[in-house]
Parts: sequence; C-alpha cells; structure tokens
Amino acid sequence: MAASNSTALVSWQLEDNSRSTFALVWSCLSTIFVCTWTVLHPSLPRRNSPAVRRIISNFAYWLLAVFFPEYVFVNASQMRYRAMLLKNGCDEAQKTRYLESVDPEAWLSKRARPLDQVQNQDSTDPHPFQTEWTLRKCFCIIAGGLALQTQDGWIYVLRRGDMKPFIEAGIVEDIDFHDREVEDHAKADSLGKIFTVLQTSWFLFNIIARWATSLPVAPIELATVAYIPCAILMYAMWWYNPKDMTTPITIYVRCDRTNLPTHLLNLTATNPHGWVHRHAQVKKQTVLSVFAQAAQWFVDAATGPADTSYEVAYDGFYKPSHGCIVAGINTFVAFLYCGIHLVGWNFPFPTGAERITWLVSSLACVVLVGIYSLASTIPIALPVGSYTTVEWVMSIPHV
Repeated sequence: MAASNSTALVSWQLEDNSRSTFALVWSCLSTIFVCTWTVLHPSLPRRNSPAVRRIISNFAYWLLAVFFPEYVFVNASQMRYRAMLLKNGCDEAQKTRYLESVDPEAWLSKRARPLDQVQNQDSTDPHPFQTEWTLRKCFCIIAGGLALQTQDGWIYVLRRGDMKPFIEAGIVEDIDFHDREVEDHAKADSLGKIFTVLQTSWFLFNIIARWATSLPVAPIELATVAYIPCAILMYAMWWYNPKDMTTPITIYVRCDRTNLPTHLLNLTATNPHGWVHRHAQVKKQTVLSVFAQAAQWFVDAATGPADTSYEVAYDGFYKPSHGCIVAGINTFVAFLYCGIHLVGWNFPFPTGAERITWLVSSLACVVLVGIYSLASTIPIALPVGSYTTVEWVMSIPHV
C-alpha cells in the first residue's frame, strides 16, 4: 500500500507552509502518551507505603503499557472478568445472608451502619435496602479499595477472596458503600478523558485524510495508530474501574481485631500484609530500593504466570467456556496491535536495513502471538484414558 509515487526522502523538515519533522514526531508521541498514561488504572498503594514508591510503580506500569500495550489489555480484560465473577459471588452470598433469620446478637447487628438507614428501618422487613453488588464496587474491591477498621484501630484491606465469608458473616453488606463514594475517592479527570478522545480522533482523521489524498504516512505514524484500538478497548474494560484511588473506603466494625470470628481471623492470617494499624508510620525506603522493587515488579508482570485464584474462590461461577472467550478476545487484540504494523509493508524507508528490520519485527510479533495462543490452548497433561484407543474405530481407513 504505497502512499506516494515519490521516492524523494528528506531527513529533516523545518517549519514552513507544511508540517515539520518536529510536529510529526510530537503528534505521534503525544498520542502515544494519552493512549497509555491516561488509560491506566493502578491499584491502591498500601497505607504505610511511601509516596515515591507509588510514583515509581506507576511509571513502571506506564513503561509496560508503552512497550507491551497488548499485555496491559490482557490485564484489563482479566480484571473485568474477575469483577464479574466477584459480583456474582457477592450477590449469591448476600442472598444467602438475607434468607437467614435475624439474630440481635449476630455480627450484622454489631456493625456500624449509617444513621439514616437505622432510622428508616422497616419493622416488618429487617433488610429493606437489599440491592445487588455493582461492577464499580467489585472493581474497587479488586483494586484494594475497601477496608475494615476495628475498634482497636486495626485496618484490614479486603481481598476478593475475603468477600464471600465476610458477607455471609454479616460484617460486609452491599449497602455499606455506594457507587458515588467510589467515584468520590477516585480521581477521574473528565478533562483528561476528553483530551484523550479529541487527540486520538484528530490523529485518526489525519491519517485517514493522508491516505485518501495519496500522501505518505510515516512508519512512526502507523506505529502510533496501533496504540489507539488498544486504548479504546482498555477504556471499555476498565470503564467501571475507579482511577487513581489513594485511600480505601472504610467500613467500621464494632469489635476489636481479636474478637472477630475464628474462621475470619484464620482467613485474614493468610494475608499478613492486609492488617495495618492506623497509627503505623510510613516506611522509609531509599530511592534505589524502590527502583529495584519496581524493576522486579516489571519483570514479574511481563513474565509471571496468570493469576487464576479468582477461579478457585468463585469456582461455582467460573466456567471453562468463559476462559476461552477471554482468551479469544485477548488473542484478537494482540493480533490487531501487531497486525497493524504489517500495513507498512510497502512503505518507503531510508535504507534497506530499516525496511527489513521493520518487516521482520512485524512478522515476528504476529508469529509469536500465534505461537503463544496455540501453546496456551494445548493441554500440558491429559487424563490417562485420553490415550486409550477404540479398537473398532482404528479399523476404519483414515489418515
């Protein structure tokens, strides 16, 4: 798809009546920035972690989005799937709790509740405020945005695997916090979203107009186009995910930490970093140690195994077909991002070496995605009976 019949190449174009090299590069870099930085939804930091750690971690996450945007999309799609499973699990646990008889000495009665809900309580219905859990609340929980605080000042950040036991025990309810509280804690910048939409739309219209008028498109512009569908799809997956929350929503429990039910104490003991005292001081770390931790996180994120603990926690709602659908969507997006680079097959390049490098890299990305997709679908181990043949079928001619 050659965009121009002219083979004349200019190394650097100054600002005149046409666009300059600086303007071309700036438009690409600014578009890549808005397609990577503004779409990120990092999880909440720990209560006593230093601010510099969060800054460096966010920067490492942004670098991951720049170099591997398809991986960040995979993270976003899996997070949405976990939120959907969590919603189903919480709704089921909430219904189970509502069906139980009301005991004045139960944990549900010992929890702190908003005053307006207590005053408006209907004597004939002990649970008049029953609602369903929302995706926004579930995203908030997965991001570490919901915490319990006991009377002795201990704060526990709830994990998604903690929700069903805590709901069934009556300590957490869907009415304890609302979507608007999640939005208040988040720092979603409407102006930033509008700027992202305007910048990406302008860039796409510019590329389409150049193709329509047979003007050449630079390879860096084509590479920038590949980021746009990834950004749009990441926005779709993270639509209900609160952005840039720094402090969790707190539910106050009218008991000390040691007075929690035994099975819940045992559950929280599996998460030693979950409990933090409200008077705990911020940990002091050197910049070098924070950089080392961020680098290790970057390596783990790029090479570590997928987290499937949500399948175990909510195995009643997990279906293998759902995993296949998620894997299919992830593979499609990865092929889309890598395949867009193949459009530059016939683009003019300054040297033959650059042309070969572009083509080989583009093909390698597509092939690697295909190999990874096949490898992830081929089972590593099968039941013994899978290797047993049916004798009469083998007598039929076949290849």
